[in-house]
Amino acid sequence: MYHEVALDPRCMAEYHYYGLLKERFGFETGRYVVAPVKEWAKQAFQAAKHSDTLKPVKRKSITNFLNNLQRSKDQPYFILPLDRISIFADDWSDWCTRQTAILPFNSIVSEQFAGAIKYDDLIDGHDSWLMPPSRLVNKEAKDISASLSTLIRFGGNVFIVDQYFRLANNPVLKSIFKLIQEFHSISSMTLVTSINTADPQKVFQQEFIDVYDHIPTFSLIVAPERYFHDRYVITDKGAIKSGHGFSEGVEQGVQADKLSLSLCSVEEASITKKWIQKAITEQKAKRIVLFE
Repeated sequence: MYHEVALDPRCMAEYHYYGLLKERFGFETGRYVVAPVKEWAKQAFQAAKHSDTLKPVKRKSITNFLNNLQRSKDQPYFILPLDRISIFADDWSDWCTRQTAILPFNSIVSEQFAGAIKYDDLIDGHDSWLMPPSRLVNKEAKDISASLSTLIRFGGNVFIVDQYFRLANNPVLKSIFKLIQEFHSISSMTLVTSINTADPQKVFQQEFIDVYDHIPTFSLIVAPERYFHDRYVITDKGAIKSGHGFSEGVEQGVQADKLSLSLCSVEEASITKKWIQKAITEQKAKRIVLFE
């Protein structure tokens, strides 16, 4: 559901690429620029500074943005997943080539890099750039977890809010844990459900701690049924919403065999997390720490 895009910093020599960066990347768009931010911003600054096409006012806007980008701890447009950090190169084209050899990007945007798409290609709806508002997936653990895999790679803190998502004997949760073993990027997980699990500590020990090497901090929150309407997977860098949850289902030959997944707004994700805390504070929900 989320795309990793390699954006050539030399594109900042043209103002429409600056607009593209600010408008088409981030939490709600489903795309992030993959790059070491400081190095990328330095190269982009030089491209903007020496541009023959930028007018002074527009050049100043871009260079101010890039200066702030280098200093900011909050990076709403950029990410560098843990499995890409070890690749170094002084030149962006070399860096991009080395990264692609390890793991391809969903898109490479550049006026100069061989095989990349350009701004006109994006406007014309290039296949690699398309981001449909929702996506249908089979109700199978491998397909559901695959739709979440990029968010898991991005790492951080994960909230699964789904009133019928089980802790015990849940193939989707186990698939997510397999991804965690591969990427080692998740620091904490919180499962919010209405399902009361008998002896959850024992279940978590047997099904997860005894099976997987890398276990993030894990909390189980049991909330009242119908306390949450929609179901979410929320991380620091994105959120995916499903009206019918993230659990596996038996194929019945009907439309409901598919799950419809869509991106969730920053506001809705934030409100959902506030409702979680509200439920705990008002003692409507019970929090159980299963691993720390």
